[in-house]
Amino acid sequence: MILHSRTTALFSHWFVVALTSAFTLSGLGCEQTKTVHVKRGAGMLGLEGDIGQDTVLEDGSHVVVVDELPMKKTAIEKAAAAKKSNEIVDPVYTAPPYSLAGLPPAPAPKKEPPKELKLREEERDGSITLRAALPEHVMAHFLEAVKTQQYGPFYSQMLSAEAHQAYERAGGEAVFVEWAEKHRKDLLVFLNRMGSNWSGSEVVTERVSALCMRYRLDRRNLPDIRFEVVEIINEQGGLRLAMVR
Repeated sequence: MILHSRTTALFSHWFVVALTSAFTLSGLGCEQTKTVHVKRGAGMLGLEGDIGQDTVLEDGSHVVVVDELPMKKTAIEKAAAAKKSNEIVDPVYTAPPYSLAGLPPAPAPKKEPPKELKLREEERDGSITLRAALPEHVMAHFLEAVKTQQYGPFYSQMLSAEAHQAYERAGGEAVFVEWAEKHRKDLLVFLNRMGSNWSGSEVVTERVSALCMRYRLDRRNLPDIRFEVVEIINEQGGLRLAMVR
């Protein structure tokens, strides 16, 4: 039975599910034929024949009546069918086409550079935060407090817990300020001398305990300096001044 091309234009998308191509070789090349499956009962196509009825259209295509539309093949099924018919198709990869063992290891993530320690930081509200990671930092904060006569931040942040509690029992920050101002001149000479010779031979280091170090200024050439020793302790995540005498 031959269908007119006008009839073929009425094919509805829900009738056609599979289009297969077959190649027949001739002396000079190959000719491609198309097979279209339609479900039985497509009366608008004039195909009320038996299951398996094969109708050839004007363009040479075959329309085959089926009871159920064929299921779409998976990639693996298509590959198996192509292998059986010696048809060349793209390979189906079920694993990476390369060996992971041959690849160089992924580079290690770059470490962020350590943040710079800010020894003195002034907040927007005017408050001041002091930090000390080395004994020299504690001495520098002490010298700055004496020079500027601004003792508040040093008293609240740079004194050891024991020294701070002792001053609190004696009257608080006012007592500390009174003592520092009374000996201000001698403290300036002592702190400047310690700071300029911190790594030299004039400063002797002694360990008092696991967390406390004593730094003694050699006064043999400086008999007039009132102070001689400072003790610095590691506590509360930083270094603090424990004693000066």
